[in-house]
Amino acid sequence: MTRKLVLLFAVVMLLGVGLQSVRACEPPALNVMTRNMDAGSDFWYVLSADPNDLNAILVAITRTYQEMLNSNITLRADGIAAEIQQRHPDLVALQEVTTLSSGPYGSTQLQVVVSGLDSLMAALQTRKLHYKVIVVQKNANISLPALDANYQNLIQVGLTDYDVVLARTDLPAWELKVVNSQADHFSAAATLNFSVAGQSIPFLRGWIAADVKVRGKRYRFVTTHLETFSPDYQAAQTNELLIGPLTTDLPLILAGDLNSDAHAPSWENGPAYEILLSAGFVDVWSKVHPKAAGFTWPLFPEDSGIGPQTPQRIDLVLTTGAGLAPAKIVRTGLTPKNGLWSSDHAGVAATFNLRP
Repeated sequence: MTRKLVLLFAVVMLLGVGLQSVRACEPPALNVMTRNMDAGSDFWYVLSADPNDLNAILVAITRTYQEMLNSNITLRADGIAAEIQQRHPDLVALQEVTTLSSGPYGSTQLQVVVSGLDSLMAALQTRKLHYKVIVVQKNANISLPALDANYQNLIQVGLTDYDVVLARTDLPAWELKVVNSQADHFSAAATLNFSVAGQSIPFLRGWIAADVKVRGKRYRFVTTHLETFSPDYQAAQTNELLIGPLTTDLPLILAGDLNSDAHAPSWENGPAYEILLSAGFVDVWSKVHPKAAGFTWPLFPEDSGIGPQTPQRIDLVLTTGAGLAPAKIVRTGLTPKNGLWSSDHAGVAATFNLRP
């Protein structure tokens, strides 16, 4: 090896050691994001169809499926990847991560038409962002008859809903390491069933918890997507969280679509927020921006006839336990990208300073 190469190698090594020393001296922080990816429909066509008119129900299912396809999940996923690129969260909680599938009428082996998670991971890779899937929680998995795009022939269509947690992979293990993860569904008693064409269909929901080590200290990160159509079921799910993954001695961050309006809390607007505050959780948005509304949904209307009278703040980041000091929280995805909204929800990204 020539003297120049030796000197170059030494400089590179010194720069690397120096960079690690700088990182080690920086105030430790943990950056998180919660993002509802939007299935592309609020299911109003199905929910408002005459339950005694099978043809109307068939048309409603078809319109809903086509609405979801036309929402362009793949392109919207790239918009969410752009938000992640801007904020570089260490951990990302995703809700309404949707897979759509179809096949011949009556088939039980449907072919995937579009996958929200695959689209997002591809977009992150294209943008040279380093993230991996930590946990995928499969929730509702629904298969129903529908009409094709021309409304002529019967087909079978499928919707699968997931929650997902991603973590950065471009940080050294001493700076960020996932050391444990778990996931589960809410109990049958806390699961709302919908009646469609004489079928009782449970819409499963659940939660994910990931324990991470940041600079030698452990923290817990939890995400969920709570029931929106029934305050009673939402309360039951929240109480299951409190006796489940939220029971820990670790400093804790809960980030997700709680379907509970923190701007105008009430039982009718979703009881989860007040239940969690009563349990000792701190609302990070209210802590950092006490006078700002911070609405997150809906950014735009999807199918007609559903939605609140006024916007709501339902995508939340809450915290409890010593060791986490909320420092910053912002909304993302507040404008369309290339003429397309990434989701009907805003994302929420928060920074926590880590106390000794």
